[in-house]
Amino acid sequence: MIAEIDPDADELWRKVQVPTLDAIARIYNYKYELSEKLVVADERIVKHGYKVLFDAPPSGSRASLCRHDNLNGLKDLHSYVKLHPNIVWKFLFPEDRESDPLDASKVLLHEISMIPVLLAARYVAAHPIESNINVPHLEDLFADQKGYLLSDDLRMDVYIPILGAKVAAEGDFGDYSIVELSDSRRAFLANVSHVSARDKNKLSGATHALKMSNVRASAGGYGSYFELVPYFSTIDAIDRFFEAVSIGNSSAVGYAQMLLEPIGWFGNMDSDGNTSSIYLLRDHATRLDNYCKHVSEISVDQLSRANLHFNKLGSSHPSLRVAARRYVAAWNRESDEDRIVDLCIGLEALLGSGSGSGEIVHKISLRAAAMLSRIGWGPSGETLSSVKDIYSYRSRVVHGVPGPHKKQLLHLEDMPIHATRLAMAILSNILQIALAMEKFNPDKVDEMFVYSALDASADTA
Repeated sequence: MIAEIDPDADELWRKVQVPTLDAIARIYNYKYELSEKLVVADERIVKHGYKVLFDAPPSGSRASLCRHDNLNGLKDLHSYVKLHPNIVWKFLFPEDRESDPLDASKVLLHEISMIPVLLAARYVAAHPIESNINVPHLEDLFADQKGYLLSDDLRMDVYIPILGAKVAAEGDFGDYSIVELSDSRRAFLANVSHVSARDKNKLSGATHALKMSNVRASAGGYGSYFELVPYFSTIDAIDRFFEAVSIGNSSAVGYAQMLLEPIGWFGNMDSDGNTSSIYLLRDHATRLDNYCKHVSEISVDQLSRANLHFNKLGSSHPSLRVAARRYVAAWNRESDEDRIVDLCIGLEALLGSGSGSGEIVHKISLRAAAMLSRIGWGPSGETLSSVKDIYSYRSRVVHGVPGPHKKQLLHLEDMPIHATRLAMAILSNILQIALAMEKFNPDKVDEMFVYSALDASADTA
């Protein structure tokens, strides 16, 4: 159990200083031995800095040249850290952060070693020629690292490159902004390990980004073991933006990575002084293939409309969000059969209430026709019939009937159209109609659209 003791900044610095001075001496010794050709250069230093000399076990294929576990004063620092919950929390695995009280015994010595090691690496980078240690400068360098260790409210800016769109202009929309990416940020976004050269070109191709400012940061570890990720609430807001901007757009718009920039603190730094992190989505390759096939223009008016959709998706009936997610998912499907299933789920989220009685497909088709008649979609009878045909195709797919499927190609006003394309257009337009309403409720579609359409027909009879 951890005693509830607030860490003292001066005492923390005294605990960090001793192993830092030892690490500095060892790095200078490595530089000397390298100049004398007594050791082989560690090529990782070029990208990650001198901390990599300490970041691996002392044996094996990635053996560290310097042992971290015998740094002077490190065990004393380790014991001090374990007394303070807001420092301990940062050195636990995510699943261990939920325990109450926190289990300080799970704080690993080699991760704590990165506190003085990172500081030593930064000092040697600033003072490449060995000389007497400038302790005041060393303490100044520790300030931002200390901010990470002591803070219980870490904040960051998040840049999400917009793929699949040429954005007309920047704009501030309150909850988020649209900004043009600088050349340095674009280069940093492309400098990702274990990504093909082709995909790196796509990653650096975005000109604009969605920016979420001053959001909470979920950070853990330190130095070579540091990890920075967004909280779910931030990811959810990002997804909501791309759902909003995709509705009514002519092609898929999305993202594959994020640039995370800590505000006033950091837990790692590379050899170029970068303290930012790249959050690359696991399915980035598939996303890049889908979003980079076509590039659509997004005007200022479209951005404004997307902002309205963003706000409504966050405050309206949750079924609208379900439908929007399925609409975006359909864009990203490799298989047309998977795509039609997503689209029908989206339609049912908006129109499928009352499935416990009656013929649900007929109800969905009737409701779709009634809603679309509001925007002059076309003859309602033909719309009703085409939605039923879409569901006929979907039914054969979900029941495992082998293709080709007769209803995969439909005819609307004597024009051939693929069932999936028609379903995407219908779902997109119904979403836009629902989002334009003050209080859309899928349980009241009949009252809001069907009955009023019948009444209007009776009045003109």
